[in-house]
Amino acid sequence: MTGPLPAATARGKSLLSALEQSGIAASCDPADLWAASRDCWPRALLWTKAGLSPHPPEVVAWPRDPEQVAAVIRLAVERQTCVVPMGSGSGVCGGSIPVRGGIALDLKKLAAPLRIDLPSRTVEVAAGMIGARLEELLQEKGATLGHFPSSIRSATVGGWLATRSAAQLSTRYGKIEDLVIALEAVDGTGQVLRTLDGPSAGPDLTQLLVGSEGTLAVITSARLRIWPRPSRQWLRGVRFPSLQHGFRALRAVMRSGLRPSFARLNDPLDTLLAGKSAPAVPQPLKWVAFGAQAEALRLALRAPSILNRLVDALPRSSLLVFGFEGDLEDDLAEEGDAALALCEAEEGENLGSAPAERFLETRYQPQFQQAKLFAAGAFADTLEVATTWDRLDALLLAVRHAVAGLALVRAHFSHVYLEGCAVEFSLVGLAGQSFEDAASGSRDDAELDLEEGEARYDACWKAALSAAADAGATLSHHHGVGLARQILMPREHGEGMRQLRALKQAFDPHGVLNPGKLLL
Repeated sequence: MTGPLPAATARGKSLLSALEQSGIAASCDPADLWAASRDCWPRALLWTKAGLSPHPPEVVAWPRDPEQVAAVIRLAVERQTCVVPMGSGSGVCGGSIPVRGGIALDLKKLAAPLRIDLPSRTVEVAAGMIGARLEELLQEKGATLGHFPSSIRSATVGGWLATRSAAQLSTRYGKIEDLVIALEAVDGTGQVLRTLDGPSAGPDLTQLLVGSEGTLAVITSARLRIWPRPSRQWLRGVRFPSLQHGFRALRAVMRSGLRPSFARLNDPLDTLLAGKSAPAVPQPLKWVAFGAQAEALRLALRAPSILNRLVDALPRSSLLVFGFEGDLEDDLAEEGDAALALCEAEEGENLGSAPAERFLETRYQPQFQQAKLFAAGAFADTLEVATTWDRLDALLLAVRHAVAGLALVRAHFSHVYLEGCAVEFSLVGLAGQSFEDAASGSRDDAELDLEEGEARYDACWKAALSAAADAGATLSHHHGVGLARQILMPREHGEGMRQLRALKQAFDPHGVLNPGKLLL
């Protein structure tokens, strides 16, 4: 079953005419409206499976430079409509989904020369550039940004900045807010602003815009820090008798002053799935779902509490994969040996380099495997939060308990800091029919299936996010807020919400920029 594509409206056609008269590429084609009506938020993936488009924009615009971005925003002010900035649509929290129609501002065609300055170790890049392409061009010059999120093949630089992206090497290089030096952006009045290239007195305007998800200004380009590309790696896997041993080892490594390029600690289930014995794992616990396997998955997910009890019965061992990088072999060996000694003090068993090598070889795969689960009638989502070392145990228990009857729960721990680390909970639950069943049904069946799927997903997500907040974790670590998490913004910011709304009024006095996000 394929639902109807969103139709062009009279208002959309009028906006299209005005945009084209200004020389700005735009479209009201139903396929373009459909593509701009969703991102990779699991709720939006359920819409896709049902063939529905609850939130289409009225027109899509593709500006080529900051002046065209400014012209689009001024048109939105004049016509009393809204502008929703979007990059590649790889976000997972609904941050670029229109909720009031308006203009979808697709930034992938923003054109600006890439300026790599090796002596100053900086790069100037347009917001629409895909991350993998940026890294490819940097590596050709012997440099690296050091930013390798799982979305690197699809996400844009602007999307990273809008959501405070973190990446697999963030322990060494920092998150995207640590890499940005200056920004060019367009505010809600259509004025182009450029932040100071370097440290500034008083409040940092650059950092006010990073993470604002297009609600204060539309980021059009950035100046970022880069580093010489390292020529060597030192990699290891270490198995601990429990997660708690792994927590203590990671904390000891960070507090010793060592800075691994990456460090990822798996819970017992992820430890099993990451090992050579993974093929023996029961099918419902794997990220595969076709044919008879799809039905087996749906049957298993009808009783997630049983699945979670099976997980609880697994051996409690926990796998840590980590590595260092640089150019001097002796220095790498010294750092690696020092980290290993701290791991061995917590009963860690050195497994050699193979587990870390397997992780690096497969690190981008999970993002593209989730579609199989949705096709099978399940949903999959990742709740990434962060907390301090002393709260990790309570956080893990709280989320697992809250979601045990709603979804299968997996977890790993990464993005490690002196104070604590990020936790990524993978949630897999029952959404409804398989894609094959949905395709053979009627539109009414699809809408009912979507309603039930959204209800299950919302219940799971609310339970997990509320439990994480109750345990003292952050609202988000690197996926942003979007539509998925904004309900808890007042809880995280308290009285600060009043100041954030004042900032919104200052940057966007007409309220045209990405309304309905961040509760702004």
